[in-house]
Amino acid sequence: MIAIDLTDDVVLVMGGGGSIGSAIARTAGRAGARVAVADSQLDAAQAVAAELTSQGHAAIAVQVDLTDSHSVQLCVDRVVGEWGRLTALVNAAGLWSSAPSEQMTDAMWHAMMDVNLTGVFRATRAAVPALKAAGSGSIVSLSSVSAFAASAESAPYSATKAGVIGYTTGLSGELAPHGIRVNAICPGWVDGGFTHQALATSADPAALRTAANGQHLLGRMATPDDIANAAAWLISDLASFVTGTALLVDGGYIAKH
Repeated sequence: MIAIDLTDDVVLVMGGGGSIGSAIARTAGRAGARVAVADSQLDAAQAVAAELTSQGHAAIAVQVDLTDSHSVQLCVDRVVGEWGRLTALVNAAGLWSSAPSEQMTDAMWHAMMDVNLTGVFRATRAAVPALKAAGSGSIVSLSSVSAFAASAESAPYSATKAGVIGYTTGLSGELAPHGIRVNAICPGWVDGGFTHQALATSADPAALRTAANGQHLLGRMATPDDIANAAAWLISDLASFVTGTALLVDGGYIAKH
């Protein structure tokens, strides 16, 4: 069995305090990477970083506002200042809201765009000089099956996730000459994060969970670790010939739909 080895990597996880982001941070740390856990909620980032350091892994927590370019640049500068380099950026932060288009306010639209899509751009723009300086690297951004098969009343969210794929594809050609690979991951339903948000407000959480599991050929939702394992693989040298792709980690969601 070939294990994922990230011992030479410095990984910055945007949204590292969230469900998927924290799983990615833990997986990268346990694979040997030095991990910067960045999140708008500093306490959440600190909890993940503290867990990793308690297990003997190198980790720091950084507060970041992805809607503010200066905050994003300071975050990247902090990581490079701490470890002298940056080899991987993971864009795992996101917002989700659902409403019919005629009820979706400008503020709701802009909030999702500002984090889910423009936030990816801001983080990438800030990280690219450091990745170039490292001589090679990897950018992994979270998209979604919603980019291909939108759920009812989630068109704006789907637009952001389709935008991530378009940006990933274009950026991969731009950065390939610098040895930087750029990929996206497209999960289906994940048992955490937005799903737990939906379950908390559902009139029948058990029925919603059953329905969500049934959307996938494998009969279950992903765990955050399922997504984290894919992200770690994309960062690693095992995926050295993978760039410009939107990797479905969806348990057969798209195949079923």
